[in-house]
Amino acid sequence: MNNNILEVKELNISLQDDTSIVRNINFNVKTNRILGIIGESGSGKTMISKSIMRLLNTKKFHITGQVLFDGQDIYNISRKDMGKIRGRKLSLILQNPMTAFDPMSKIGSQLIETLRVHFNITKKEAYHKAIGTLRKMNIGREEEIMDNYPFTLSGGMLQRIMIALTIMLESRLIIADEVTTAIDAFNKTKILEEFKKLKGRGITMMVITHDFRVISALADDIIVLKKGEIIESGNTYDIFNNPKHGYTRKLIEATNLIETTNLIGELA
Repeated sequence: MNNNILEVKELNISLQDDTSIVRNINFNVKTNRILGIIGESGSGKTMISKSIMRLLNTKKFHITGQVLFDGQDIYNISRKDMGKIRGRKLSLILQNPMTAFDPMSKIGSQLIETLRVHFNITKKEAYHKAIGTLRKMNIGREEEIMDNYPFTLSGGMLQRIMIALTIMLESRLIIADEVTTAIDAFNKTKILEEFKKLKGRGITMMVITHDFRVISALADDIIVLKKGEIIESGNTYDIFNNPKHGYTRKLIEATNLIETTNLIGELA
């Protein structure tokens, strides 16, 4: 029985002038597991996540291969049908959450509108669903936050609200792209706690990051990217304890160095 919710086959992305960005990408995301994709900036991580969501401008990028979600190639369906999948069944949480919100509309209005687009519910029902989810996540000041505009909230708080929205939408696959980057330590801890709760509930996820600490805390399986190619993949424990590629070893060593430096700082 095939328990892959996502299958990426021979994915190649290039600019229209044939400049290659990612090459021969093959991987599966199994239901109820978390796949981590790790690599340095410019390795192609975000391009892969956007191609899975079908968010790349085909006038700028040339895309070949297959992206199968629930066995259906997303590049062989209409924009309307893709719109029904994107957000509702397949969600992307970006590094800069401000781009996901309308700056001129209050948070509550946006959450309610999104819920009503995807579910046949009243405005009141959508409000209670939104408030209830925010409370379960211990966001705090839920009513006040619903009445705020996005620009009045921190990036970390907006990330947590985006996570809450994916929970509200009951997404089958959540793609989190560098969501712990450029936020304060408090919100980073809170976000990792929320992801661990999702993992405990059996939610299927892809976690994309340059930070091996995030991967080791969350992922069941890992893909290591370098310059647009997969150089190593496998079980998280196996790769962390016995990396085959020199590049992977360097990433792990850098992570261990950071942790040691932080520990020395705490003891000083």
